[in-house]
Amino acid sequence: MKYSNPIFIGLLLVFSFNILNAQENTETSEAETSEQDTYHPFDFNLQVKNMHLWRGFRVTDAPMTGARVHYTSRNGKFDAGFWGGAGFNGDYTEIDYYVSYATNGFSIALWDINNYSNFPDAEIFDYDKSTTSHFVDLTIAYTFQQFPLKASWSTILLGRDTYVTESGGLENAYSNYIELSYNLLEKEHSTLNVSIAGTFSPRHDAHFYGSRTINNFAITYSKEVKLLKELSLPVSAMALWNADQKFASIQIAIDFF
Repeated sequence: MKYSNPIFIGLLLVFSFNILNAQENTETSEAETSEQDTYHPFDFNLQVKNMHLWRGFRVTDAPMTGARVHYTSRNGKFDAGFWGGAGFNGDYTEIDYYVSYATNGFSIALWDINNYSNFPDAEIFDYDKSTTSHFVDLTIAYTFQQFPLKASWSTILLGRDTYVTESGGLENAYSNYIELSYNLLEKEHSTLNVSIAGTFSPRHDAHFYGSRTINNFAITYSKEVKLLKELSLPVSAMALWNADQKFASIQIAIDFF
């Protein structure tokens, strides 16, 4: 079966949250109005990395760029847009669609992730689990207010997260990725973060992320690098170990804007 509606259902759901939440901004003071005049609903960002690590995966070993085009609501709680990645050597290509909503430390995000690097004949709106290059991922997270701990739970709802049954059929594994992330150090222009993640499938021993429970352990240091007197760039270095896939790597990322 081929269909193109999962991300659009997500858009409708999160837009409804945004409409309800818009009432919070109907009454503003003159000072708030002046601040809101600088509001720009649409923006785009560019990031360059020496390689691309994601949830314990070494997505590409080649230098790559990541670009995001997105809409953000006036109160900053709702965000929706597109993210695309491309490797310098042409071996990696990805285009994702997402919607997210965040309030009071809680957040929910729905991503349609389409890394079609190894799918030369992929159809952009093909969601059949036997042929698709997509997988749709739902993440619920909470950032604690009293201490710098973030907990997130991600579940792949559909797409190329599958396993073969005893009868030879193909079924969705509904793989889960659970991560705890803690800031060991927080300064004005730098942060040291440590994270650990576990994975499992309720349907099968092997799943989208591998076969072991602990998927990865990472240490990330982020800081502002000053280039000129009034110009600085956010830079991060992440060291990651994956016991399941038996590798370790370091990713350097620079956010240009």
